Amino acid sequence: QDCTFGQLQLGRTVRNLWDVQKTLEQRWEKHAIASERAKNALDSMKDETEVRWTDVVDFVEQIDKERRRKIQKRSKHLVHDDGEVKRALAANCTPTSTLTWGAAVEIIQNVLGVFPYPPNGSSESQQKGLTESSVHVPLMDRAKGTTYEEKVQSILESSIDKSSKRKMRYEENIVKKRKTAEEDKAFYDHKLQQGGSSV
Repeated sequence: QDCTFGQLQLGRTVRNLWDVQKTLEQRWEKHAIASERAKNALDSMKDETEVRWTDVVDFVEQIDKERRRKIQKRSKHLVHDDGEVKRALAANCTPTSTLTWGAAVEIIQNVLGVFPYPPNGSSESQQKGLTESSVHVPLMDRAKGTTYEEKVQSILESSIDKSSKRKMRYEENIVKKRKTAEEDKAFYDHKLQQGGSSV
């Protein structure tokens, strides 16, 4: 509720604040309970569920194959892993035929660098390529549409018969948008002084 309006002071009543407090506490309690239930289910699944090592290997190899296929499709040349995934799996191989799901998830994360869900705290850019179905594509390699400058150039260079109306509208809009820094500052200063007090 904080704002920079110099002349605006928001008034609040005890009744309104009491109701808001009650609503927020109810919301917090509901989500806190749901969060603990989900965490308990995750912990139980990791500790009490077992999977076969061969299933883990099959899953890792399938995901690796699919990711290399996507990279190959984007780069237009054959992509080999040079046995890196097999060596990583061999290094993480368990002495028994089964392992807990928690251990399996950790091995999959170590070998492929992917997660069932992007880790908490990772930024949007860090999350790219962290799930089993996604492949990180560098920004400059991604498909690009026409830039604003290219569209403007197209309008200005087009034949008169084809784009005279578009060119006129563009030039009119440019004139309307030409505001000096002083005009902008005066406008916002005026708006900041508006408003009243409800206290």
